[in-house]
Amino acid sequence: MDPDIKEKTLEKLAKSQSILISVDIDSGLDGLASGLALLLSFQKLQKPVTVIAKTPSVGDASQLYGVSKINKETNGKNLVIVIDNAVKNVDKVSYFLENNKLKIVIHALPNSEGIAENEITYEHQEQSADLIFLIGEKHSDKVNIDLTPEQINSSNLWIVNISKNKMKNNIAHLSLVDPESASLSELTTLIFQELALPMDEDISYNLYTGIASATRKFSASLARTQTFRSAEWLIKFGAGRASFAQDSINTYPGSTVSAVSSPGQSQAPTKNVHSDEIQDTPIEQVERVEATKEEWLKPPKIYKGGRSFDREN
Repeated sequence: MDPDIKEKTLEKLAKSQSILISVDIDSGLDGLASGLALLLSFQKLQKPVTVIAKTPSVGDASQLYGVSKINKETNGKNLVIVIDNAVKNVDKVSYFLENNKLKIVIHALPNSEGIAENEITYEHQEQSADLIFLIGEKHSDKVNIDLTPEQINSSNLWIVNISKNKMKNNIAHLSLVDPESASLSELTTLIFQELALPMDEDISYNLYTGIASATRKFSASLARTQTFRSAEWLIKFGAGRASFAQDSINTYPGSTVSAVSSPGQSQAPTKNVHSDEIQDTPIEQVERVEATKEEWLKPPKIYKGGRSFDREN
């Protein structure tokens, strides 16, 4: 990451009054995991933050922290006080707090008639973020949020783009784009490392889950060296200690958990073969099941590959 861009991003983050995270609707669990990880981290910084993303499926929602914070549109609207004939009648505007009440004083110009009540109207205006994170976006004209040319060109707005694909008509000030990356969560992990964003067990678990989902549980054909480095870094921050991680151990499909187990005592896995299955199964298959049981009781075989595990390919 360019040092100047990094410093500017950190400066914008420190001064930010409103952060918006937009997750591409086609980025799946991986993109959502990245967006929610950033949300939880910015909340630790006590920053006002909004996540706009597609509503996840029940299955995806049950795997991530912060799902309840997802929005389909930006939150909050500013109240705008509109005064007619302000140039002729208004000198200045001031405000002060009186107990829990905010009082706005519209000072009349000397020798003017002042402001009449019928010259005051009210409008609501969408809040505009000053720091935007785009997750998985491919085209600047298809993002989940509406950005006017004035906003894009404003010196108050800073945009960070995290994607595996280059954005057409790139509008971002900081772009972390890598077509070779295994996942968006892997790229987001690099953002956490570069900017030293707050981490905890839930945040690291979200990112780890995103990486695991995108690589089909770290398939050798999809993962790369950096993928495992990112996963190792997330584990150091407690991804495996998150409550969701513990729940997944107890509910892993096909696992068998013994009711009582003494400390230090290991039990060989068992396979239940129902009597009706044996009746319909050839004798050879039944014998194979029995032989498999005996194999389970033997020490595991260790195979050494042709390449060193600690050597980058």
